[in-house]
Amino acid sequence: MKHDLLSGGDTYNFLVNWPKRLSIEIPFLTDIIKGRLLRENELLSIGCGTGQHLFELQNLCECNITGLDIDETMIDKAKQKTSRIKFIVADFLERDTLTHKKYDIIFSLGNSIGLIASASKSFDQVVKKLDTHLNSEGILIFQILNTMKERNGWSAPRQVRTESGEYVFLRGFTTTKSFIHPEIITLFRANEEDDFQLRTTGRANIPRISVKEMTLLLQQADFTNIHVYGDYFKGSFNAQTSSDMIFIAER
Repeated sequence: MKHDLLSGGDTYNFLVNWPKRLSIEIPFLTDIIKGRLLRENELLSIGCGTGQHLFELQNLCECNITGLDIDETMIDKAKQKTSRIKFIVADFLERDTLTHKKYDIIFSLGNSIGLIASASKSFDQVVKKLDTHLNSEGILIFQILNTMKERNGWSAPRQVRTESGEYVFLRGFTTTKSFIHPEIITLFRANEEDDFQLRTTGRANIPRISVKEMTLLLQQADFTNIHVYGDYFKGSFNAQTSSDMIFIAER
C-alpha cells in the first residue's frame, strides 16, 4: 500500500536539505557498519527514495548495494545517477517482495519504517519482515520519529528556487492518542509574478510506539544487542525531548 506523504523524485530532492542530512547521517552509518563493508556482503536500504545515501556509500564500500522504494518516480531518478546499485520498485510488506533474499546490512532512515507502518497501521508486520531478510550475524539500523513526543503545529516553510520555478514546502504535525500525523504541503510557482499553486499534499498515520514496545518487538523476532539513540551523534534517548528513535540490532 502506497503512502502519499511524499511524491515525486524531483519534489523530494528539493524538500530535503541533503548536504546537511548526509553530513550527519553518513558518518553515523559508516561508523556502525565499518568492518562489514566487504565485497561479498549484501546491503539493503529500505525506503531509499532517490538514493542519496546509497550514492555516498557506493564510494565507501565494496559490498553489493540494493535500494528499495515504493515510489517509481524516486527510483527512476535514482537510476539516472548510477548503474552499480540495484534499485527495486516495490511495497516492502508485500509477500513476494525480495522473495527469500537475505542481507548482511539493512538500514532505513528518513522515517521510512514509520511510513511503512503508517500503511499497515502497525510496526509488527514491519519488524517480522525485517527479520525475514536479515542474515545470521547481520545488522539492522533504522530511524523513526520519537512517536511518544507530542508534536502539533507547523515548522517554518522551506523555500527552494529552481530553474523551473520556486517551491515552498510546509511541514506540520498533529498528535492523537494512537498516531502521529505528519503532513506536507507543496506549493509552486513558475515566475515571481505568479501566485503559488498547490502542487501536492499528503498525510501519514504513524503508530505511536515507545522504545520499550519496539525493543520487545525486536526481541520477539530474535534480534539481539539492541541499542537505541536519540540522535545521530549517539546521544542518549529521552522520551520527552529526543526527536528521533535510532535503533541498532543484530541477529
